[in-house]
Amino acid sequence: MNVKEYLNRYHETKVKIEKLEQIVAEYIRLANSIPGINFDQVRIDGTKSLQAPFEKWILRALDDEILIESLKKDLPIIKCEILASIDGLDVEEERKLLIFRYIDCLSWKDIAEKLFVSYSTLKRWHNDALSKIIILDHDGPS
Repeated sequence: MNVKEYLNRYHETKVKIEKLEQIVAEYIRLANSIPGINFDQVRIDGTKSLQAPFEKWILRALDDEILIESLKKDLPIIKCEILASIDGLDVEEERKLLIFRYIDCLSWKDIAEKLFVSYSTLKRWHNDALSKIIILDHDGPS
């Protein structure tokens, strides 16, 4: 895992949680809807399904809710790991830049306005900061 992937884990996990919550909401909507009769479907097997039409949506929603809870538990751990890596930097502006970018998920334009620097200076600071980051695993630095 490179440094950018390591720092992007927090934002990616938040986005994944939001998408899964939208999927669960759709599953709940489908479970609460009443399916109509489909006359276009060719019936091959004469046996009737004993499963309720909404059961599969409820089971999928439950599986995704378990995954959401697991990701929500991991989110603060990921954030702490990233902040610990960022705190290892000596230059305050680089620390602020990385926090704005990878924790607060601000755009480059917004970060440049907050730090009162040009876009080219911001990119230079960013590259310098990335070269100094030490990736911390659960076992220690790598």
